Amino acid sequence: MLSENKFSKYLIYAVGEIVLVVIGILIALYINNLNTEKQDSITLKGYLNNISQNIKVDQVNLDRIAVFRDSSIIGSKYFMKIIEQENTLKEQYSIYFSEYFNYNPWLDKYFQSNSSGFEALKNSGYLSKIQQTTLETELYKYYGLVEQVENEEKFLNNFMEEMKYDIYKNNIVPPIKPIVRKGVGIIKTDEDFDKLQRFFNYPSVVGSHSRNAGTSYLIELYKELLISAVNVRKEIEKITKG
Repeated sequence: MLSENKFSKYLIYAVGEIVLVVIGILIALYINNLNTEKQDSITLKGYLNNISQNIKVDQVNLDRIAVFRDSSIIGSKYFMKIIEQENTLKEQYSIYFSEYFNYNPWLDKYFQSNSSGFEALKNSGYLSKIQQTTLETELYKYYGLVEQVENEEKFLNNFMEEMKYDIYKNNIVPPIKPIVRKGVGIIKTDEDFDKLQRFFNYPSVVGSHSRNAGTSYLIELYKELLISAVNVRKEIEKITKG
């Protein structure tokens, strides 16, 4: 009986030791998981902050390209008004060159997003941390719109490059350069006036402005993208500041 008593005590002691070891392991695992989750949270916030900074720069670039595009469209519409009326006034040429020529459709302007932060997040595997969240939805919406804008601008700029190539290949610009330099508001000869009219009515010049005048859809895309940018940054702030 004494032997059985001792065995029972040793068994209870051994079980107790095992329980303590298991509890210790569980506590260690719990602390390790907490540390891992904390580090993961810090890392994720780092990726998200980079994305937010990228989009902040995008917003500035979007504002700039929107201002340019808006002025360019107005200029092209004014150009089309000039060539569509029966009698063009010399002053109208002056207005076009002084107010709108700096926004002419042959300038290779386009929006270019910095998506390095988003690409880094996708490659890191941390994108799974925000799966099925509003932020994930907004991110894919934003960069989907970025791709749409870039494609539309690419189509437009490619068209303008073809028109510009034809214009310069056929020496349409050189004859009017001296007139523009001295100021189109001072057109004293019929020859100068005729040169301007030939330039304004050249098919590729007309085609460029006609195409450009109808690009208001780009302005709407810029607005939609700007709204999406604000939404993404708000969702990021909820996570990084939370």
